[in-house]
Amino acid sequence: MGIDLKTYLRDRRQVIFIGAIIMLVTAVPYLAGYASQGEEWRFTGFLIGVEDGNSYIAKMLTGAEGAWLFRSPFSAEPQRGVIAFLPYLVLGKLSGGSAQHEQLVAIFHTYRFLAGILAALALNDFLVLFIKESKRRLWALIVILIGGGMGWVVALLGMKHYLGSIPLDFLSPESFGLLGLFGLPHLALARALLFWGAACYLKDDNGIRAGVFWSLMGFWQPLYGVIIWVVIGLHGSAELARKHFYQVPGKQRWRFRESYLKKALVAGLISSPLVIYTAVSFMLDPYLAAWNAQNNLVSPHIAHYLIGYGLVLPLAIGGVFRLFRESPDRGSFLASWMIALPVLVNIPISTQRRLAEGIWVVLITGFFAYFKNKKILPFYGKIVIGFLFPTTIFLFWGAFSRARLPSPPLFLPTEKVAAYQALKDLVADQDVVLTAYNTGNSLPAWVPATVVLGHGPETVHLNDWQNRVDAYMEENRGQAACGDFFMETGIDYLFWGPTEKERWAWDPAIKKCLKQVYNAEGYMIYQVKE
Repeated sequence: MGIDLKTYLRDRRQVIFIGAIIMLVTAVPYLAGYASQGEEWRFTGFLIGVEDGNSYIAKMLTGAEGAWLFRSPFSAEPQRGVIAFLPYLVLGKLSGGSAQHEQLVAIFHTYRFLAGILAALALNDFLVLFIKESKRRLWALIVILIGGGMGWVVALLGMKHYLGSIPLDFLSPESFGLLGLFGLPHLALARALLFWGAACYLKDDNGIRAGVFWSLMGFWQPLYGVIIWVVIGLHGSAELARKHFYQVPGKQRWRFRESYLKKALVAGLISSPLVIYTAVSFMLDPYLAAWNAQNNLVSPHIAHYLIGYGLVLPLAIGGVFRLFRESPDRGSFLASWMIALPVLVNIPISTQRRLAEGIWVVLITGFFAYFKNKKILPFYGKIVIGFLFPTTIFLFWGAFSRARLPSPPLFLPTEKVAAYQALKDLVADQDVVLTAYNTGNSLPAWVPATVVLGHGPETVHLNDWQNRVDAYMEENRGQAACGDFFMETGIDYLFWGPTEKERWAWDPAIKKCLKQVYNAEGYMIYQVKE
């Protein structure tokens, strides 16, 4: 059955309004950042996760330069190219001409705004299966989108690294709502596709539409496919067992072709190609395997999950039991996701923390379902909800405060940006630039070049490269001859500014192998002579 888009959007005007208002509010700190830039500082466009933010703009810039396969500009090691980050590559192609960095950041935040609204629509379509009363459903939606756990209490107690980790609310965009909306549009859109697929899985007679949604989701975050496969596998098996053992007497007990397990298999098969392709690529491609080994996103101690979710968990479990009595298949779906969580976040992979995606939605759905038979939310329910918003306030105020005080890495000196723009006019495709790590993180967001050092996971063998560069700078200090280092490593340019001077205390001006091609306001660029 087709969907009348006009009717669909009209019926969800309130949802769109809520999503738009939330996304406009998240834009305020970014606007404050642009208001704070001036003659001395240029705003990068990011307030949280600046290193990753620069990497997304760099990916968009590679797309603008013509790339369709992802090759990281943060590693000088050989790369074959892979189907990954395709939305960022495509969005980059919308930019061009002068002020390209500003264009890319504007496109990124437009993408972030729209992704937030789509996430709101998808989550509402999922919630309507469990919460019929519209006002309460909208409150559940708001809590999912911007609510947090009790990690703020740990932070207030000064236990910022309790059991080796900061509180989950401030760490993991998958575990709650606001972080993804605030800075990671691909995760917000992946969440939208995840729950549109989940809604179709629960409503449809087959798993085709669900599989299509989850297949599309793979272009934004293929790892989420693992989550939903585990959930629907548990749910389909549980439902098949329940109907087999507790079916009404006289009726056929075991009908696989009408079961959720069949839908799960259909949806899983349809959504599998990109997930399998990504998994195989990360196992067999040397660059991707090294990147994956460095991408350390292990789950924090279980205590952080209990602190984060503990206030809503008992009532969420109660809500699942109430749903199970009225709609066993939907109640068991939420229960399957809750049961899957401890398994998922302990799967022995480097990115296990990512596998908490969706659990916040499930818990809040169960929490509000607990009160579904009450016309007015009880006082204790309102108290619990109130305790879910201090994290939101802290995150928002922290971002706003940082936006008002220009300093690296959120802001760059205007002289450094001028040097980047000069380098952009000099480099050719695939040229490699040597910089200090911090410079190397921001440079590819402004210049279509590859850096030797610049991003934790994407600069593969980062420690080896850092030690190798440091050792060369130390051993070669004061010598006019460069040795074979630049040729062996394929470096084409050396970017030299205050950061590089402070780290290495090296003098490029005396080197016979280097030709100075830019010098202004304390920043120099040297080309490696052939």
